Amino acid sequence: LKFLFCFSMYISRRALRKHFDPCLYPDETYLLCELRWNGNERSWIHWVRNDIYHAEEYFLQEIFEPRSYGFCDITWYLSWSPCWSCCNKIRDFLKRHPNVHIDIRIARLYYSDNAGNQRGLRELDGLQRINYLASISPDYDYCWDTFIQRGVYYDFSSKNFEPAIRRYRSMLRNILEVSTL
Repeated sequence: LKFLFCFSMYISRRALRKHFDPCLYPDETYLLCELRWNGNERSWIHWVRNDIYHAEEYFLQEIFEPRSYGFCDITWYLSWSPCWSCCNKIRDFLKRHPNVHIDIRIARLYYSDNAGNQRGLRELDGLQRINYLASISPDYDYCWDTFIQRGVYYDFSSKNFEPAIRRYRSMLRNILEVSTL
């Protein structure tokens, strides 16, 4: 089985620019992750991208190491929102790990007109212990400072992203406001 994952905690600046620009539509999903156990100031960072398997699924099954003690705060910066299948996997993961809280921030919506994806996003939005879609745009400056190796020239600006960010926020708001009856 082929799945490409990283061997470094830092992502290239080219990948950050390409995959987190909401005006572009790359084929891959990048997941930048920050983990904190028990409110510790120190965090563990990692990133993965999908190849055959979705990045969210791979992280939950292969990267995350559960601990039986304490609470874990996970922040994900995703280049695409989770699909319906990944939404279900995230929900099931949280049921198995009651000591975990996930904050998901995305750059763009994945097949936002797909009814299954819409339902999955609404279900995630209703879960406790998840601050789902806290931001339709990741905090680009924070991601640059955290996931790009120190000393790399800062030539990244998210100023031109505002129209796309507003459009995705509106689309997400519409999805989440639809009744799930």
